[in-house]
Amino acid sequence: MPLPRRDGVITYRHADGERWGSERWSMTRGADGLRVLTAHCEMALRADVVVRDSVLSVDAAFQPCEAYVRIMNQGRLTGSGWFRFDREYAEYEGFTAAEGRLSQRIAIQRPLRGFGVHAVQSDGWLGAAFPFDQGAGHVKFWGQNLMHSLHHLGASGPFLATTKSGLEYVGLETVTVPAGTFECRRIRLRGTTNDHPPYDMWLSTDGDHLYVKGVVGGYMASVFELDELTGAPIEQQ
Repeated sequence: MPLPRRDGVITYRHADGERWGSERWSMTRGADGLRVLTAHCEMALRADVVVRDSVLSVDAAFQPCEAYVRIMNQGRLTGSGWFRFDREYAEYEGFTAAEGRLSQRIAIQRPLRGFGVHAVQSDGWLGAAFPFDQGAGHVKFWGQNLMHSLHHLGASGPFLATTKSGLEYVGLETVTVPAGTFECRRIRLRGTTNDHPPYDMWLSTDGDHLYVKGVVGGYMASVFELDELTGAPIEQQ
């Protein structure tokens, strides 16, 4: 039998509507209950021309289990690597053009906010651990957050990097994008530690935490929208 599956395309546009990137993603659920997100991203912003492929698996609570990331910039390999997460440690094995062969192992404390692989759909899964039952206006910090790169486009590494930013729940909103109209939870990045511009995301309430829309300010000044979507919510399949 085919796996429960959803597929989508997210387009990145400047505030004036000019397209500067896209992301084609798929999410599935296996017999073991793990969800797997695969994302192929292509983007060109300022001096960066990035192609990034990512695979991220999470458990039923959207806590990370493993990941793989491969990055190219300006047509050359930046690096690639494999990540594993157990109850106490995060581990990494990989290679980067800047640092060479790398191995890392750092202590973690669960629950994590998630693991950021920089595909914006994976940003949506970062919101899955938020306590939305606390209501609009609630702000949550998890302490040490893990991601594969501190570069805003995820164009460095990959390796285990940490931030301490949190999320604020703004409230429920109905959002219309090219892929349709969705009831969404709006969340906002708070307390960034890597000079990230202001960033709001609208995530579906259907259990898949689809990244329906995002707006980033500052030098990026962009809108991210779900342009295409196929498949019913995974829990309904």
